[in-house]
Amino acid sequence: MGLYFARIFKAMLVSAIGFGGGIGLLFMIIIIIVHNGPDKFYLAMKAGLCVGGVFSLLYVFLLLLLDLTSKLYYSRGHFNEIWEVQQTRELTMKGPSKQVLAFCREALLAVPYVKAVTEDAENMVARASTGTSWRSPGEVIEVEVNPLAEDEWKVTIMSRPENKDNFFDYGKNFVNVEVWFSKVTQLEQERDKKKS
Repeated sequence: MGLYFARIFKAMLVSAIGFGGGIGLLFMIIIIIVHNGPDKFYLAMKAGLCVGGVFSLLYVFLLLLLDLTSKLYYSRGHFNEIWEVQQTRELTMKGPSKQVLAFCREALLAVPYVKAVTEDAENMVARASTGTSWRSPGEVIEVEVNPLAEDEWKVTIMSRPENKDNFFDYGKNFVNVEVWFSKVTQLEQERDKKKS
């Protein structure tokens, strides 16, 4: 959670310089053009800093509210690593390695906005990338399968933004992991029903 607040502080700094700086510069230009006094530059700087700072704080507050509400909505009571941008989940699967990797690949195809899925059967890794959506410019999803015992596997999924400088993901990585997890669980249950 400390990393989450560090990202919020970084977002405030970036938005204060970027978004707030742009609004502040606009106010500076307007005051320099409109005001006819000897102190117009000082007045323009003061107004620009104040208005730019207020706009940047409101902007970050709006982004923060959108991020928190979407994460809390999509989590539905599962709060493991919810504050992190990168989401990870583990589960144990049983069956032959080819079948486990095939289930993982099929579940990756069920993730929203997925555009490419690759599979490395030798290293037991499947990777996917998602396209842009309103919540994110794209994510990288990686599933790693490691042996625990004969026909028993530890499967780890990790979803993170393509761009490492993303401050907010609006719950997109969490949704990626949960959609994959529910699809894999469903595939396992269907296989078990066929066996019995």
